[in-house]
Order: sequence, then structure tokens, then C-alpha cells
Amino acid sequence: HLITSLVQEATSVGNFVRLMQLKGGKAELVEVTLAETSPAANKALSELVLPRSATIVALVRAERVMVPTPDTVLRPGDEVMALITEDAEAAVSKLLVG
Repeated sequence: HLITSLVQEATSVGNFVRLMQLKGGKAELVEVTLAETSPAANKALSELVLPRSATIVALVRAERVMVPTPDTVLRPGDEVMALITEDAEAAVSKLLVG
């Protein structure tokens, strides 16, 4: 229920939902639900070029929380959670949202 609680308190940030701020806003945990048109849809994490200051830490698929591995293939409908810094937000948004 932790993720549910965080989402209920979340604020929208562009195409992301901000779940939590860390280090006074210098980093944040964000969530995005992948659309069919997402550039990351149907790709393994190892295929994605993420900025050094961003990492995908979890995803929710069919109501199951998963810790992804490099072989995990992102699917449309996955709720992807990423830990990012402010300077990585635009690049991660472009990759996950389009």
C-alpha cells in the first residue's frame, strides 16, 4: 500500500507523476504509465539509453511490483518508476513518454 499512498499524494509534473522528492528536490522518484506509442515500449531495459543520473527502479505490471533487470522488457501499460535528477528529467520524459 506504500505505492498507493504515495500516488494518492503525488503531484503531476508534466507527463510524470512525482511520487517523492529526495535531497531537497535534487532528485525525485517519478512514475509514468507507458503508452503504446512510448519509445521504450517493447524494449528491454538494456536497450534504453538513460542519462547517468537516472535509473528505472521498479515497475508495476498486472498489479505486481517488479524490480527490473537489464533483460526486463517494458510493455505498454507498465507503470514505470524511475529515480532521476532534475537535469535528467527531459531526457527520461522523451524516452518514456515520447
